[in-house]
Amino acid sequence: MSEPVDYLTEENYRPAWLVDGLTEATLEAVQSKKPELIELGKKLAKAERYYMIGSGGSYSVQLPLVYIAEKYTKAPVYAFSGWEFLERRPDAIDEKAVVILISQSGKTKEIVEALEWCNEKGATTFGLTQKTDSVINEKADIGYGWEARGVTFGKLVSMYYLYGSIFKEKGYEIGEKMIKIADGLPEKIPKMIPEAKKAAKSLGLELKDYDKIFVLGGGINWGLTYQFALCTLMEMCWVHGISVNYSEFRHGALELFTQGTAAIFLRGKNEQRKIEDSILEFSKENGVKTIVYDSQGMDVDNLETPFTLFIEVEWLSYYLSLARNRRMGAWRFYDKVKF
Repeated sequence: MSEPVDYLTEENYRPAWLVDGLTEATLEAVQSKKPELIELGKKLAKAERYYMIGSGGSYSVQLPLVYIAEKYTKAPVYAFSGWEFLERRPDAIDEKAVVILISQSGKTKEIVEALEWCNEKGATTFGLTQKTDSVINEKADIGYGWEARGVTFGKLVSMYYLYGSIFKEKGYEIGEKMIKIADGLPEKIPKMIPEAKKAAKSLGLELKDYDKIFVLGGGINWGLTYQFALCTLMEMCWVHGISVNYSEFRHGALELFTQGTAAIFLRGKNEQRKIEDSILEFSKENGVKTIVYDSQGMDVDNLETPFTLFIEVEWLSYYLSLARNRRMGAWRFYDKVKF
């Protein structure tokens, strides 16, 4: 006889990263670190170039910072996945560069190797991990732990404070704005959770039988688009998540947006709205199962949307996992197969 099926319900299953009060506790924890991050940013502002290295979710959270740097400053800021960085080993890594090494566990193999190489090249290395006591922080020139269970918010809010301080010290107005946005998240984000859960409960059921789901985004939200498709839908929900940038929609995705497919739109508050409107209209007319996330219709700043949209899709992934009877933290291969 086969083993009995373990049916997941709201009553018997909730991932550790979605327990009640965790988001609030994470925001509070990072805010308590604000003075430390502001002072560190002032010191790191003397550097000429900034590199970030991380894998998976630790790669995706880098992308909003690159967007902000390129749009509002002249500071060179670069994002790298771990193995890609090791293959490239940029020649500009030297004593004038700061390298931020991001890892939830604090011991990711390729990030540790990248850190050791950057130390050899004379760069200032900054470890950003969940716990202050970590392998990466021990080896880095500067070690920082956000000391809270929430992972994406722990990383991204910390970097808004850090880079906000760096940019402010360099004379860019956007730095102060980033800090203010991070300050306001504990007031804004928790209020979104009840509605996010309510909407996700029905949408999870509606998406239950789709084996492929497109996720569309761009601009400051490209990192979240990539993360939700790759790290959430594929890795945790075992759904083929396909990230598509609005700017590249007509190359490939256009031909596959037909009846029987599903698409999730992550909408920012930027100059791409007209393009997004056109793609959204095409999708609906072509019979695509279309889900739109727009920060619950709130009038938020574009720099806030990586946080407001994250809350919406995070709860969608939970209710989709329930509908598919898929325990999100139970992997077949992740952390079991070594590369």
